[in-house]
Amino acid sequence: MRKPLVRRNRALLKRLLFVLALCAFVSLVATASRAQVTIAQISDTHLGEAHSPHAFDNLRRAVDMVNARHPDAVIVSGDVGENYDEWLRARGILKWLHAPVYYAPGNHDVHSNDVEKYREVFGPDYYRFQVKGVTFLVIDSQLLGNFDQFDAQSPQPMPPQTEAESQKMLSWLSRQAPGSNSGDRGKKSHWWNRGADRDDRPPQRDDDRRSNDGNARDDRGGNDDRGGNIVIGIQHIPAERSYVVPDPKPYWVVNEPYRSRELNLLHRLGVRHMLVGHWHVGNVFERDGITWHVAPSTSRLLPWSGQLGFAMHTISRDGVVRTEFVPLGVGP
Repeated sequence: MRKPLVRRNRALLKRLLFVLALCAFVSLVATASRAQVTIAQISDTHLGEAHSPHAFDNLRRAVDMVNARHPDAVIVSGDVGENYDEWLRARGILKWLHAPVYYAPGNHDVHSNDVEKYREVFGPDYYRFQVKGVTFLVIDSQLLGNFDQFDAQSPQPMPPQTEAESQKMLSWLSRQAPGSNSGDRGKKSHWWNRGADRDDRPPQRDDDRRSNDGNARDDRGGNDDRGGNIVIGIQHIPAERSYVVPDPKPYWVVNEPYRSRELNLLHRLGVRHMLVGHWHVGNVFERDGITWHVAPSTSRLLPWSGQLGFAMHTISRDGVVRTEFVPLGVGP
């Protein structure tokens, strides 16, 4: 009787060890999948701008260099092109990126009264998405002020219709929660997320999209507790100033009253890192608990710029963002 009992105990022990090993493996894989996210950020490509004659070739070079680094996703943080035709040219280059691509509008893309033109081409101007458990919130900084006049010495008012759009976006932002998401947007078949195979079909608005199971899915919708607890913000114009931009004009930052409204919401959401552009210079600085990671331009140097290039961000499991600025190795 003892031998069969010993055999059964050994068999049970082997099964138990196998289950424990399997659980440990699954836990390790899950931890590893959330341990590190790599994001490439391309900004201020400015196709069609008179001061950026090499913008097209520089963007092609940036796409090749980004692909060689195999990021998990690519962010294009605004000032894509100067008009509709240049948007299409830029999109034709960016479709060769191997990773999912997410756009944020810049002040050369959206002015104080024409956000619908951008939405017709690129889809939503503010939304959320996830990459390997990290939640990203894309914010339209052009709904946080009027940046139409470069030489304005004081912040200019927005038209009533744009002010209404701004309140709608801030209301959407206030409904978000740390890690909230209705799924990994990168897995959905948006036309801008399919690498070289994507086509030019017009994008649907978020409230018209449906998931594969037929249920409506809105990336601007309410909260969902399935996401991780790391939230990264993305927009074109920073809401804080840095010494690298000596020009005091309001053109370079989000100004009051929108600045305080946005910053209060970002703090409530636990956002500690913002990925931005607009300044045409690679810069990382901290203000009031938020670190701003400013990507350089691929197209044009300003008086305070260093080199043309793009940014690579590595996000650790505990939400620390480390930024590397990669020069294109070309002249202005």
